[in-house]
Amino acid sequence: MALNLKYVKKLMGWCPACRKMALQTKQPCKYSNPVPVSGKAENRPEFQTSNVIFPANTTLVFVPVYISISLLLRYPEDITLFLTGLFLLNTCYYFLYLKTLKAAVLVDKSGVHLKAFRLKNFEIPYEEIESVASYRLEKRSKKMSLFLIIGGIALCGFFVYIAVTEGEWKPLLLLVSLFPLLLFLERKQKTRFWDLNTQLYIKTRHKKWYEWTPYYSLVTDEASAAEIKSSIERHCEGL
Repeated sequence: MALNLKYVKKLMGWCPACRKMALQTKQPCKYSNPVPVSGKAENRPEFQTSNVIFPANTTLVFVPVYISISLLLRYPEDITLFLTGLFLLNTCYYFLYLKTLKAAVLVDKSGVHLKAFRLKNFEIPYEEIESVASYRLEKRSKKMSLFLIIGGIALCGFFVYIAVTEGEWKPLLLLVSLFPLLLFLERKQKTRFWDLNTQLYIKTRHKKWYEWTPYYSLVTDEASAAEIKSSIERHCEGL
């Protein structure tokens, strides 16, 4: 009878080890809250954009070009020296402009990285950032565009007039040599950038001795400016 009882229990799925396993599964579980992560150790995503222009680069390129043009228009009387100077001027201006096209902004856990800012790479630690502000740039009106076109045509006519009447050929040659380069740079900028409608200012706490202001200015699109601003503010709040 006992053998038949054991046989029936095995057929029904009973096992002598089940009792031991059932006791083990009833052990109590303990839950604990994870240790909060500090702001510095928090893993925040990086943000990077190359759709950016630094106004400081424009000023830095304009100053030597303006000085070179002034010297060319004033001193060289020999046509060979003048044409050589024009070639060197256009070449230098071209390579300086290509350098400014490498501009980019990277916001990561260590700070704000400005690539090709004043033709160099800068890093702004979050400890040095005092405030961040953005402003929407107004689009150029049709009247202003028409005024600039009329002004350009009048300037070209004036150079042609003084070249014909007074024999002053240097301004006309300078304009003719720069015109194709300016058209090329304009087309390059239109294909390289899009919607540059927002200017962002990053103010630092300590101004370096060679800087005019404690502001780092950049021009980018509205979405990138908002992301850069919010990323900087989140990192600064986590300090």
